[in-house]
Amino acid sequence: MVHRRSAKLAFWQIWLLTLSGMSLWLSGCGWLLLHYYGQKQGEFGPEMNPVEPWMMKAHGLFLIPALLGIGGMFIAHIPKGWVHQHQRIAGVALCAVLAALIASGYMLYYAGDEDLRAWTSLAHWTIGLGLPVIFLWHYLNGLRARRRI
Repeated sequence: MVHRRSAKLAFWQIWLLTLSGMSLWLSGCGWLLLHYYGQKQGEFGPEMNPVEPWMMKAHGLFLIPALLGIGGMFIAHIPKGWVHQHQRIAGVALCAVLAALIASGYMLYYAGDEDLRAWTSLAHWTIGLGLPVIFLWHYLNGLRARRRI
């Protein structure tokens, strides 16, 4: 049950964000491992692992519910949570990291220059690997605050 005056998420929102977020992170890690360590030696040199494109497709698929969940944060969680000053830094950091991932993910598809694309890819997966740390900081900070109330 969601308390109308609190920033606490509904059960379904927690599950939507948790499942889509974990799926995004795992598919991103899977792609990263396959891309850098899963190449096979072919007739003309290293070849892409055949599973790599499927990992990218799965990553894109999991993005859809994650974006829906993130968009839902702007309805109640962020406005109601803004009054909690102890959470503000962690919440803003989480929003900034998510914005950087969304922007860099967009640039990976639409940035034309290969050098820019290489730097964008590096930034995207580096930030993405660190996302669980920022998320846990925000989440655990909120749990501690609720215990104090």
